[in-house]
Amino acid sequence: MIILLWLLLALVPWLLGAGILTVLPGKNSGVIHMTDSWITGGMCCVGVAQALHLLGTFGHVSLSRLTMLWHGSLAVLCTISLAAVTVTWRRHKERFRLLPQKGGSFVLPGIFLLTVLIQVVYVYCMPPVFISGDMVTETLRSFQATDGIYRVNPLTGQAYVQGMSLRYRILGLPTLYTFLSSSFSVDSGLLAQNLIPVVVIAGAYMVYYRLARLLFGDDLKKKYLMLIIVSLIFWCGEGFAWLDGYAALHGAWQGTSIRNLILLPYALSLGLEKDPRRTWPGMVLCVLTEACVCWTFNGMGLCLLLLAVMAVLDRFGSSRLYRRICDRISGREEAGR
Repeated sequence: MIILLWLLLALVPWLLGAGILTVLPGKNSGVIHMTDSWITGGMCCVGVAQALHLLGTFGHVSLSRLTMLWHGSLAVLCTISLAAVTVTWRRHKERFRLLPQKGGSFVLPGIFLLTVLIQVVYVYCMPPVFISGDMVTETLRSFQATDGIYRVNPLTGQAYVQGMSLRYRILGLPTLYTFLSSSFSVDSGLLAQNLIPVVVIAGAYMVYYRLARLLFGDDLKKKYLMLIIVSLIFWCGEGFAWLDGYAALHGAWQGTSIRNLILLPYALSLGLEKDPRRTWPGMVLCVLTEACVCWTFNGMGLCLLLLAVMAVLDRFGSSRLYRRICDRISGREEAGR
């Protein structure tokens, strides 16, 4: 069942993301990369789980029924996406790029894949790590034991006396993990602390590959050198709980880790694009996904702040005041006099 889970975690997000990217406006002549498709489809899966989580939380629907709705929703979305991808593939095969471009040495890609493989084996095989304040495993088991969402306190097994914060209650990431655990008969602790971190690490490298592609274009050497540096940074930060390396190798199932490792760098890469008409749907997805997986101020989190700052800087960079400042610094204004 774990092998089937790996297969579906690889294919379903890619199919959903590819289907979304084929129908977005402004994408008719753009290349659809596998990395972009997988990240977009992953955020779509989080959104579907979030909708079902809210239905179960406020509609008091049982977890078993929500799991059936989860399967049905993904089946319908995958069917629609498959139809969209098939039509686009027949008309414009050149738009799909599953693998990096050919050419160049395979030494750096090989080194990068080796470092990633070591990290994957390390994360998958390591014993559970205790993180202060984390109750994901206990929450998943309480969902499965009561066949419902937040019906008992995960720590005591008793009904809530004073209730819980509404902002925490509407976070749907534990429900997504419960759907996966129940659907594939995988222990919730193994899923959260060993399987999901591998998926998050893979997603993080996909995002950084997108950043490298944006910065270095078709220069294969520079792109994979950047990815190797990112991998080394993860290893070097593995011993400090406040760094992304620790989040990647010891706590990647947490919502904050998903935000820091995937959503923020993906939002940054989208903000660096020249044509916002092609990227604004992805920006909105980043903001909404962050609101679904980790605590934010009424949904307004770091992704929204990052995009707002980038928008202000972009507007300032195209203003007349900025050009005058640059001219004064470079001395062109005095030369013109």
